Amino acid sequence: MPNRACILKQQFLQSVASPWEKLLPEELVQELLAKEKITYYQSIYTPIVTLWAMISQVLDPDKSLSQAVKRMSTWPRAAGVKSPSSDTGAYSKARKRLPEKLVQQLVPIVTEALEKEVPLEQQWCGRRVRVLDGTTVLMNNTAANQAEYPQHSNQKAGCG
Repeated sequence: MPNRACILKQQFLQSVASPWEKLLPEELVQELLAKEKITYYQSIYTPIVTLWAMISQVLDPDKSLSQAVKRMSTWPRAAGVKSPSSDTGAYSKARKRLPEKLVQQLVPIVTEALEKEVPLEQQWCGRRVRVLDGTTVLMNNTAANQAEYPQHSNQKAGCG
């Protein structure tokens, strides 16, 4: 009988994870895990399957754990293999086991890969555009800052 983790990964590649497999290849994740000396149990929720499931969960209108697990459990069933439990506990624990440092290292890699995917004709004047929302600025509440940026008239004294 085939390994359920392999079947789940293959099903991901054919559907939800297909765009991410190119931007976030398993080999890269494995390399970062090895570099950081991070080990994990061989289970259905390997780091790559967990990452892809998290990405699909974020992109899904229904962002619940149960929906993510339900989506993942349908693929092995379609392959004729016993599905993982519909209980969200294992997936939740797998998400917690993912080291934050790994995700932090993957963000710039995925960002760069995504930027390379944008065709020149979709760029503004041949340039990448970045949008920043600067509507909120936090500064120390010093006398110099108060002199330069006085308190708004509708704000109570001592606030801001």
